[in-house]
Amino acid sequence: MNFEGKAVLVTGGATGIGKATAMAFSDAGARVLTASRDAERGAAFAEEMRAAGRNIEFVACDLRDDGAPEALIAEAVRRLGRLDVLFNNAGIHHRFGTLETTNAHWAETMALNVGAVFMCSREAAAVMKDQGGGAIVNMASDLGIFAEPEKVSYCTSKAAVVQMTKAMALDLAPHNIRVIAIAPGDTFTPMIEHKIRTLGLSLEDGLRWLSAPVAMKRLAETEEIARAVLFLASDDASYVTGTTLSVDGGTTASGPGGQRPAAED
Repeated sequence: MNFEGKAVLVTGGATGIGKATAMAFSDAGARVLTASRDAERGAAFAEEMRAAGRNIEFVACDLRDDGAPEALIAEAVRRLGRLDVLFNNAGIHHRFGTLETTNAHWAETMALNVGAVFMCSREAAAVMKDQGGGAIVNMASDLGIFAEPEKVSYCTSKAAVVQMTKAMALDLAPHNIRVIAIAPGDTFTPMIEHKIRTLGLSLEDGLRWLSAPVAMKRLAETEEIARAVLFLASDDASYVTGTTLSVDGGTTASGPGGQRPAAED
């Protein structure tokens, strides 16, 4: 998985899976631009990477804003000179059930998890078409394949990403642009640590609870998800398009609905 001379854009790239993937692309030889609405954290990450000798830049961008996806792709091309890989990783996760989800929760989730993915992909595909090809990797989720309670907007948005990936892949295949989605299960990130704290659990007990429905009985590490993204974006996956790769330790194989014990158990 050699990305020497390739230009890569990672959205949601200041923390968690995005951060790990940006580092992996850089280590594989790519020039990387990361984008995040968290300007302070993103700038600190870019400075840390420059000090470590990694070719990673940062731009602050809130993809919920009108015109932001178009501006981001233009900025990526301006800084990198081209665009070979787009990793649509930015997203938001509201944990509310049907009766508690407000119009604002729904609109924000769809704007970022679905709308921004489409608009960034559309603009990137126009650039890639003129270059002769490229790869777009979309962040889906195991919750785009099965559902859990109190996550209606998130589940819906990630299911939309799975279907959008198929439709875009068909449209863009004649232009040598591959479109693939990745569907991670729970991954050990700061978001997961926050979730465990809000449940009032110790880290050890929280990880045990979250891992209960996972066949491998552990959460993914961010680096494991990053390696899967690199494979899908690489020439090693040159015949892979229009599909979603589950990277979830076997969770979707067993259909985990109802298998996770109550948090207080």
